[in-house]
Amino acid sequence: MNRDSGDIQQRILMLLQGFPSMNSSTPDFSESNRSFPKESSFELGDVPVVQERFQALLKHRLQSEIQKNPPLFPWETELLDYSSEPESAIAAGVLVGSSQSRNSVGGFGWLRHVKDLPLPVPAQIPEPILSTLLQRCQDAVQLSLQEGAKLVKAVEDLFPGQDEALNYLAGNVMMAPARSPKAATVEAPIQYEDVVPDQQMVLSLLAAREIINALSLKVSTTEPVIDRQWQTDVGLLSVHIEYIQTPVPSIRLHATLPAAGLLAVRNGELRTTAQRTTAGRLSAELFEPQPNHSYAVEFCLAGIENPLTFALQLDETSL
Repeated sequence: MNRDSGDIQQRILMLLQGFPSMNSSTPDFSESNRSFPKESSFELGDVPVVQERFQALLKHRLQSEIQKNPPLFPWETELLDYSSEPESAIAAGVLVGSSQSRNSVGGFGWLRHVKDLPLPVPAQIPEPILSTLLQRCQDAVQLSLQEGAKLVKAVEDLFPGQDEALNYLAGNVMMAPARSPKAATVEAPIQYEDVVPDQQMVLSLLAAREIINALSLKVSTTEPVIDRQWQTDVGLLSVHIEYIQTPVPSIRLHATLPAAGLLAVRNGELRTTAQRTTAGRLSAELFEPQPNHSYAVEFCLAGIENPLTFALQLDETSL
């Protein structure tokens, strides 16, 4: 078993190194092997050159005008300085002149946990990439798809038009074990921005797999109780889940919030919510859950713009 894990580990490392020891039948999706049509060249007197020059001058003029007289949003009657908004108002979700928070925490507030998720190979992935992956994984984890298809769904927006490559690489990524002690001896983590697109695909797929696993809440008769913790920029979110079989089958959720917030359980159009104005405990219960059906469990916290959504499922394989 250890030997198999080592072989898979080595295969992932080879993927990140550009397929150096794979046979010639393996598809090569690197940029260097793609051919692109060459652009037609134009003489100085051609019409397109004149049009480009005119557009450049127009763009420069518009930029100058915008800097002198910044445009207003539809809800504004005068230019507002949003940086002066009171921190207490932002933390409470009270927005001035906009329906979207300008708080620096924003959608990145959940990333503290994501950045600590272990990959089979140590890697440094930029926060904007992780933020996109987290949002896409929350959608993908709710879908009734095989694991590989979920991974592709989670990363495809980062690599448009690369479905063939992503499907191929996802098959290898699904077999990758958790980070091994051997991987921990690497001198420095791989820098996402320093590798070629194919290697970025592998790192993104590996990260998506870990995020989807972290967002999946599965209970069963053999494992009726699970606990999950999620580090946020406003504190630790703790979740305790129990599957109760008698007298009526149900799943009970108990959450300890680090700040004011909301817990919601969604089943199609039905939605059960519980909320509080301070940090503390919330509970909700889902009656007569259907096996293998995905229920969305959503958390909102004051100080973090976007919610975090898990997928709750009663595992049918053990019933």
